[in-house]
Amino acid sequence: MRRTSTWAITYFASVLVLQPIGAQPAPQAAVSGGLPGSVPRLVKYSGALGLAEPKSGPVGVEFAIYKEESGGVALWSEIQNVEPDATGQYTVLLGATKNGGLAPDVLGSGEARWLAITPLGAAPQPRVRLVSVPYALRAEEALRIAGVPASEIVRKADLSDSVRETIRTLQPQAQTGQAVANVASGPTAFAGKTSTQVVTVKQNGPGKAIVATAASGPGIASTGGTIGVIGTAASAAGSGVQGVSPGTGVSGVATGSNNGSVGVFGNASSATGLVFGVNGSTSSTTGGSSGVIGFEGATTGAVYGVNGSTTSAGNGSAGVFGNEEATSGQVAGVYGTTPSTSNGSAGVYGNESATTGQVNGVSGTTASTANFAAGVNGFASATSGAVFGVTGSTNSSTSGASGVNGYEGASSGGPFYGVSGYAAGTGGIGVFGSAEATSGFAVGVEGATASPSGMAGQFVNVSGSGLVIAGQSGSNFTTVFTVDASGNGYFGGALNVKGNLTKGSGSFKIDDPLDPANKYLSHSFVESPDMMDIYNGVVTLDAHGAAWVDLPAYFEALNRDYRYQLTSIGRPQPKLYIAGEISARRFKIAGGKPGGRVSWMVTGIRYDAYANANRILVEENKPPEEQGRYLHPELFGAPAAQAIGPRAPSTAESAGLSNR
Repeated sequence: MRRTSTWAITYFASVLVLQPIGAQPAPQAAVSGGLPGSVPRLVKYSGALGLAEPKSGPVGVEFAIYKEESGGVALWSEIQNVEPDATGQYTVLLGATKNGGLAPDVLGSGEARWLAITPLGAAPQPRVRLVSVPYALRAEEALRIAGVPASEIVRKADLSDSVRETIRTLQPQAQTGQAVANVASGPTAFAGKTSTQVVTVKQNGPGKAIVATAASGPGIASTGGTIGVIGTAASAAGSGVQGVSPGTGVSGVATGSNNGSVGVFGNASSATGLVFGVNGSTSSTTGGSSGVIGFEGATTGAVYGVNGSTTSAGNGSAGVFGNEEATSGQVAGVYGTTPSTSNGSAGVYGNESATTGQVNGVSGTTASTANFAAGVNGFASATSGAVFGVTGSTNSSTSGASGVNGYEGASSGGPFYGVSGYAAGTGGIGVFGSAEATSGFAVGVEGATASPSGMAGQFVNVSGSGLVIAGQSGSNFTTVFTVDASGNGYFGGALNVKGNLTKGSGSFKIDDPLDPANKYLSHSFVESPDMMDIYNGVVTLDAHGAAWVDLPAYFEALNRDYRYQLTSIGRPQPKLYIAGEISARRFKIAGGKPGGRVSWMVTGIRYDAYANANRILVEENKPPEEQGRYLHPELFGAPAAQAIGPRAPSTAESAGLSNR
């Protein structure tokens, strides 16, 4: 008598068992999986294949765990060969094919789980809900705290003792209670030799740590050494060094030509917050005014008019930041020039050495609405050498990091440019971007726009011929795609279209197999008003003049509205017919001659989720803005101005391009 499909759970020797009620318990089996001394990560399952035609010998069965009773995506699966008995009964250890067995995380926490069993080549069986015992695998987590053995957790008392001992060691004054002497009043000179600093002054109040004034000359002067004066502000709103003067707030001059000489060097060592190595601003509207101006007079060496760096990983940090707040005039947030013709010289050079965070080598902004105002403007007046108006680099591999980042905040007028580059010579490059990171997400040049009518990137070949854009790959600059001035495109590899592909016509084009050196061979695509799939093949009929045709496993999930075609091969078989329509991924042919061959074809209409949501509209009205216009106006005797296509640049935009 066949047993019912009701299931109970039995526990044997730390092995989890699922078996029919009333069945005899299976003998204990050796188990593996998990860690030594842990709960075994195997689940013993007993069931019946329930095949229409019983099979002898091993049978492949897929076991999968879902969080839904039907549908969904499997959280875990494996395929095992089972040995059924004469009645189709079998027993397996779930997880036996996996290293470490069945992972406890698959069972979730307080969530239902369902076991799906599918004999290969047969329909899946109804899913079985897992109940209490399999979740005992989660008990292993009780031996650990956040994955760390409880024995390794540090006690609060131990941590407090360690902190107190560190304080006593590093601050002996805290043990004796002695006070720190104040600096004596009057002129004082300090001299010494130390690896840190000669004098340390700390201001615990809201005032300034050091204020230096002089009747004439500099308030603070330094000679010799590497860094004469260094200022550090602990407050996020403070300044390491601040200078206020009717003339120059802070002035730095580097007279040496050694590599790395710097007129003014600012370093913001804070690892967080919106901080600046050097920050300069001006409210002057006079042409040529600058928030920060640096001049390096040496004619040789890798020297810089202004050099700034920061180690902060905070978003918005900048090695050098310049902000020009004037709303008119040809002004610049940061402006740098150099007369040097040495390779690598730069009008402005910024280097951001932080390896994380959205940081910038050089960042510039401007609020001016005047034409050609620039967040960053760099000009290299040398007529030879590999020089740059602006060059930026960064070692960061974090998404969003930039060698050069330009932002134009004006909301009207224009044209404006976040970054603008112009090359007048043959072979010159208007804007050049290079991302040298060998791992992570890095971009040489990126364009973005927030305007719904704007363009993230625009490429114009004003000559009307040649190429508009080209993509190259590798050290030998192999061309992988191009678009010419007539709109013709070329792709050197495969083209993948995620959405619908709309075209006027289509074909394949190959070297003619009969004369590949001198001819092409082209065929048109097969077109249909439906989203149709085609399947075909040849089958040999059995002794009864019939045959079953098996279709792919996904066939019924992908298609509907089936159509059939049968053609006899070699001899007439006038009584051929479809004896059984498609069901369970197969259909039957009958009425033929024993041993006869039949060519068959089946078509179906896609009804997968994407096809259902994106049906092709066979005939439709043009939208109002396209009515009276054509995809190919020349074929209907209409002028080119009536063509439907990408928006051409406006008159103002075209004028802006031609004036650069």
